[in-house]
Amino acid sequence: MDFAAARFADSLGAAGRRRTTVSADGSVTSYRLLDGSGDGVPGVYLDRYGPAAVLNVHEDARLSQSWVTGAARLTLEQLGLEAVYVKAFVRDRSRLGGREPEELRAADPRAGRAQPESLVVREYGSRFEVRLYDGLSTGLFLDHREHRRALARRGLPRVLNLFAYTCAFAVPLAAAGARVTNVDVSARYLEWGKRNLALNGLEPAAARFFRMDAFAYLAYAERHPGERFDLVILDPPTFAVGDRRRGVKPWKALADYPALVQAALRVLAPGGSVFAASNTRELAAAGVLARLVTEALGYAPAWQTLPPWPADVSESGRVAAVLFVP
Repeated sequence: MDFAAARFADSLGAAGRRRTTVSADGSVTSYRLLDGSGDGVPGVYLDRYGPAAVLNVHEDARLSQSWVTGAARLTLEQLGLEAVYVKAFVRDRSRLGGREPEELRAADPRAGRAQPESLVVREYGSRFEVRLYDGLSTGLFLDHREHRRALARRGLPRVLNLFAYTCAFAVPLAAAGARVTNVDVSARYLEWGKRNLALNGLEPAAARFFRMDAFAYLAYAERHPGERFDLVILDPPTFAVGDRRRGVKPWKALADYPALVQAALRVLAPGGSVFAASNTRELAAAGVLARLVTEALGYAPAWQTLPPWPADVSESGRVAAVLFVP
């Protein structure tokens, strides 16, 4: 074992010992095993999904393919997993010209044996469908695990989940009795969200699904007094391409987030709250998202306490989240 491999093995072992509380009782089967520089391996993020794992390697880490393959094999052996898939992240995806590396959709992993097209993982009382070779994402963002549980515990009856993706926020909220309205431009991801609710034995009436641009839906809801919510969830991507044919404008978090906050307030019920999150690098720096919200409102809102980031998310500054009552 060379020096680099030994260092990776040591980091993986130490990270595992720090995460014993996350998976000790089996209620969480999907969590982060390595969190970049927070675990001594900058640019490398390792996420577990039940029997398999995904090794996310960022371009900035400048690691050779032989190193990545070695890390995948070490992970497989050290943790007793069935498979380790690799996802390579480039800083500027526009350089790919809309094409993804073939490995992102290959059933055969970098190490181990091929996994089913979809797996089911547990997160406290919720079950989620994940897909480990379906592009860059797996269908579940692990950073918000504690936020999903905390928001569900608030017992709010009417929730708007914008940029819903696979509706992970909706599952525990609907299970807690909320009627969740999920909005996303992708029919495919909304169908995935419906499967997530069905996996948890939730009735179709527990949620609504709108295939719409977030701003278009907010404009629609503003015109209809019945579309008011006790909680609005904002967790948009950093960038999103538009669709001129469907009237969907391109999205850029840095430029468009203030308008999103302002529009969300117009569909908020009296006393309602807004959960705002971002993985945009500039907004994830300490205090930046809160300042953006304050500037968008023109005054400081009543900030509410969120739970700490999960124990397995050790690196700060990549994701930000705030909860407030305007």
